[in-house]
Amino acid sequence: MSVTADEPLLFSPLPLGALAESAMLSMADVVFLSKLPASTLSRLWRNEHWLDRVSGATLQQLVAVLPGLAEYVTRRSYGSRLGTVLRECDEAGLDISNGRIGALLSDGPPAQHVATTLAAASSMMRLDSHGAVSNLARCWGASQDVALDALFSAEPHGLLADMAPLVEKGLQLIDILDGGTNSLHTTVGYGILVHKLTKLTGAVPADTSPHARERNSAFAYRSGTIGVLLRSGDTDASVAYSRSLDQNALLRRNELWSMTSFYADMPQSSDFSLPAKGGLHNTEAAMSRDLASSNEAYLHYLVTSAIPVLLEHDQLFGAATGEIARQLRDRLERGVSDKRVVTAGAKLLKSMP
Repeated sequence: MSVTADEPLLFSPLPLGALAESAMLSMADVVFLSKLPASTLSRLWRNEHWLDRVSGATLQQLVAVLPGLAEYVTRRSYGSRLGTVLRECDEAGLDISNGRIGALLSDGPPAQHVATTLAAASSMMRLDSHGAVSNLARCWGASQDVALDALFSAEPHGLLADMAPLVEKGLQLIDILDGGTNSLHTTVGYGILVHKLTKLTGAVPADTSPHARERNSAFAYRSGTIGVLLRSGDTDASVAYSRSLDQNALLRRNELWSMTSFYADMPQSSDFSLPAKGGLHNTEAAMSRDLASSNEAYLHYLVTSAIPVLLEHDQLFGAATGEIARQLRDRLERGVSDKRVVTAGAKLLKSMP
């Protein structure tokens, strides 16, 4: 459900009777349609907090007969959570406007993702390392990343009026976590923090190594590298990353897991295992978009690292190698200034089935 920027973000509770009256229904009408006892409805009719007291079975019967009730229940549910995390952010010293939240929700990610992002911000400001990585890890995914980008972006598109306090706390958390553990949530949450801070500041805030021997360090190394590519367009960083992948099987495995889980083609397995086969439809669509629009450093990463690793897993690349090849040819024909990218792109095209 979308929310416009000028709507109240935190939806005020309404009595059941007000919801019925907006649908031109009286209590007698609702009793007749729902087959609920009048005594049950009378206890809820003028109570603003009826939703906290109604049973699941009664709510189902009401939803079946009251237009707009399901939408109201949804709005109240995420509105309540948003209200809680916004208060926590305010108490932690973050300046977030309802207008920016509303604008993000109008065409962006679901409200649930926005609330999780804000919960991560609140945890970061309190230096709650467990809460920060746990919430950040739940932001792994293409839709969730839209909300995270809004958190880690400057005005006018960012959620924060002043990024400095969050960046300061984020850098402190990097030192506290120091790479974290190999658990799924700590690895992903720490890696996301490394990536976002790198993308925002231009400098990798942690000591990441291309000689990774643990999955947490492999994920962090990739996270920092992608942040550099997106921030500075440094093709040298992509060249170094590609060489590292050629020399380190763990990095190649992490690359495959990262791409396919981020685009929801494969599950986020707790042990980072991968199924032998699996469709790559979402990843293929993302590759096509990125080939057409990314900066040249990221384009080099796609043709030397991401796409070759994906092709190793599935030679047909979700039966879409033709579309990938077409997008790459079109991009090269439009003109690429870095000869290393042109050479790598031509090499990939020649090798594709």
